[in-house]
Amino acid sequence: MSTTPQNPTTLPATIETARKQFELACKSAEGLQTLNNFGAAFQAVNVVSLLRQALTDEVMDAVFMPLQNTKIGFLTDHTGKARGNRPPLQPYGREIVRDAIIDAVTVGLMPTGNQFNIIAERMYPTKEGYTALLRRLGVKYFIETGYDKGQAEGFAEIPCKITYSYGGEKNGFSITATVKKDSYSSPDQIRGKAERRAKKALYEYITGCDFGDADEDSSTPIDVVAEEVETEANKGAQIGRKTPSQEPQPQPQGTPQAAQPAQAKPQATAAPNPAKPKMDF
Repeated sequence: MSTTPQNPTTLPATIETARKQFELACKSAEGLQTLNNFGAAFQAVNVVSLLRQALTDEVMDAVFMPLQNTKIGFLTDHTGKARGNRPPLQPYGREIVRDAIIDAVTVGLMPTGNQFNIIAERMYPTKEGYTALLRRLGVKYFIETGYDKGQAEGFAEIPCKITYSYGGEKNGFSITATVKKDSYSSPDQIRGKAERRAKKALYEYITGCDFGDADEDSSTPIDVVAEEVETEANKGAQIGRKTPSQEPQPQPQGTPQAAQPAQAKPQATAAPNPAKPKMDF
């Protein structure tokens, strides 16, 4: 009597059902930014409802929790590893991870490819995340990052020039990205953080959506404690042209500086010592 061997990749029925619900929620979330406020509210409720139905404890444990603190999934500030003399912070539980995934999917991010991080229990888009969001909008852009002009220890000030094409419009603006650094930070890492700030500024300028900020590093595993990143959670780059006397000064404990209103399109200005532009066409 012969039997048909079971495919080891076949998912249990409950997981397969959840997968279909999750994919439907992701597809529904794609249209959120194209609707007016009222329509978006109704569709957002549907997306969140679908996600909560799909992300059961069984699904979280089997599918999404193993993605935590991996580059193929998403990084967090709770790695379970000791840092110096500080005790390790245990990885986040399923409730925090589930809420972060829901927040991510509703704005158009996926729980794979390091598109978001969880820092101080909150979801923040990474450089890869903003790249995905801008691509979804159909934005074409160049980012030219300069070199550190900051004088304060612990912070770098990187001039960035952004030129873009979106919806038939071509324009650009410059920012100064203030990013945290330490004795282990390489110039490439610092400029990578500045590039993320530039993409964040471009996305916010086009959409008006601000997802907050944190001291994340989307190119290396995060190994910082929540108390350290909370002071950075809302520090963002400034949009618009600045004279030297107006350059933002890094203030680790200060009030975050708000972006300038966007009634008029800021004009692109050349960044000092620009490196080879980042192409994302």
